[in-house]
Amino acid sequence: MPIGPTQVALGALVLVAIGFTWRYGGRDRWRALVADRFVYGVPWGTLLTVGIVVAFYLFAQGGLRHWSEPLTYPFITWSYLYPLGWLTAGIAHGSPEHLVANMTGTLAFAPIAEYAWGHDPTRRTATDANGDDTGLLGRPWFRAVVAFPAALLAAAYLTAFFSLGPGLGFSGAVFAIAGFALVTYPLATIVAVLASSGLQLLYDALTQPVVREAVERGPPAPPEWAGIGFQAHLLGFLVGVLLGIALLRRRSRRPTPARLVLATALFGLVQSLWLLVLPAAEDVFTLYRGAGVVLVFSLAIGTTVAVTGSDRPLPRVVPIERATRRRLAGAWLAVLVLAVLVGTVGLLVGDQPVLFGLGVVLLVATLLALPALPSVVPDRMLSSPLSRRQTAIACLGVLTLLVAVPSIPFGLTVVDDAVPGTGEVEVEGYAVTYEQNVTVGQDSVVDVDTNESETRRDGVVLVNADREISTVSVRSDLLEYAGEGSVDVGGFGWRETVDVERTGWEVVGNETAYAVDLEIDDETTRSFASDPVRAHATVDEQTFHVVPDEETFLLRVTEDGADVGETAIPSANETATVGDLQVSTEELDGVERVVVETDETEVQIATQERYAAETAAEELDEIEEP
Repeated sequence: MPIGPTQVALGALVLVAIGFTWRYGGRDRWRALVADRFVYGVPWGTLLTVGIVVAFYLFAQGGLRHWSEPLTYPFITWSYLYPLGWLTAGIAHGSPEHLVANMTGTLAFAPIAEYAWGHDPTRRTATDANGDDTGLLGRPWFRAVVAFPAALLAAAYLTAFFSLGPGLGFSGAVFAIAGFALVTYPLATIVAVLASSGLQLLYDALTQPVVREAVERGPPAPPEWAGIGFQAHLLGFLVGVLLGIALLRRRSRRPTPARLVLATALFGLVQSLWLLVLPAAEDVFTLYRGAGVVLVFSLAIGTTVAVTGSDRPLPRVVPIERATRRRLAGAWLAVLVLAVLVGTVGLLVGDQPVLFGLGVVLLVATLLALPALPSVVPDRMLSSPLSRRQTAIACLGVLTLLVAVPSIPFGLTVVDDAVPGTGEVEVEGYAVTYEQNVTVGQDSVVDVDTNESETRRDGVVLVNADREISTVSVRSDLLEYAGEGSVDVGGFGWRETVDVERTGWEVVGNETAYAVDLEIDDETTRSFASDPVRAHATVDEQTFHVVPDEETFLLRVTEDGADVGETAIPSANETATVGDLQVSTEELDGVERVVVETDETEVQIATQERYAAETAAEELDEIEEP
């Protein structure tokens, strides 16, 4: 990336702003504050974690040589039967923007979480000095460079393991860090939200100080929010909140309720914790925005009660005797058991995925049964009645299970060795081919309808049975838009790129006849050729078909259903003959067109396929010309 005067000026001003803040912002007070919690006042765990994730992107994913096109397929959570995927998915990223967004979030939130935990447990204040750690966890350097990074990476592995389908990225861990920071230091976390946005903007300004784009529809793609791993975000947030509650209880400290409920609500709204998305049909997604906002405010209230709520027992709705309460609680539990049985029968009768549906039913029933448990559990099993705060914590725990457990069947998937279609290119266990209306996806080893095994797609299909990969790498509509694409395959220490190119002719009065070629190591394989397409034009009762061949395109001439002859479509400004017809390819304004001529007639048969991406690039070039 060339460095221009804008980047130099921006960098200088940022350094001046940092120096000004350090000089006039009470540096001695801040130095004393961080030195009390960090070794030499530096959040080593945060920096080391960011370094590990960035290093993985640069070296394992090849970002050092291919910054904008990292290797991703071997590092995605395709299946539990492919351990490398879920072990690396939490720290791998799909693009520089993806990496920078997660790292700016980590740099904003993780120092707060690291500060809350602290490097040296012997230097805590008197209000939170209870339960000092001993052994290795009592050593500041071990806490800074081993324990804290290990906790962050464990959060990444956890959210990757319980990913609802193939996942990639550190964002689940970022939300876990944010949840932990939020319950320990609410206001500082809200400030960190602003800092994260500022860091992201600063990176964009440094890397792209000037952006110029033409007005265009852009390539076909699902809504931006449909590709966000909302389930991993919510799971990470809940895990972080529960860990933060455990730390606060150990330290005997509670934040102000008003600050916590407001900060949690603001965080959830700004950071899109309300994002609830489900696929409705093929290429159709449903965003439950209203329900998501309700969830955010419910989380804010529930989290606040779980952190700062009273330890008094739950209030009685009606002042009744314990024996009566026990009977009512037993009746309520009996109703729940009956509901579970009815739900199970409904799953069996309706030919629904039993294991998946039964898991959801049991978890919901457990959540509804919590208020009745204190009345039916013997007194000797409870040291004290269930308090308001304990109830809220139990609800958060059950909600965490509700978010995590349904993802398990999506990880218990396999693929077979069969490669759909023909014309594939094989690279070290990977098979790449182009097909239309082909079944892709994994088959679940349990009775759960993941909608993957019956999904039929068009496009470049990537299959690797050893890695449990079966997916559409380049969609057909995207290839039709751009005319080309690429598939990067590989593993640790190696990488190969399969280039994909679509060529075609738009036949007059009909569809496009096209072919898709795959190229690797200067060897080209024609992976797909469409059916012949007939032109509506005729000459002397002769009809014409554009036919994609194994290597080129043919023009076939027929009369009364019988073949007259065929020839390869000539190159630009060249001619060929079929019977008494002359076939030529003319170029006009950069577009080639196939023309059939006789002594008296000239008819256009087809024009070279033009791609919207090329047109948009040409328009942008014209705008940039002085």
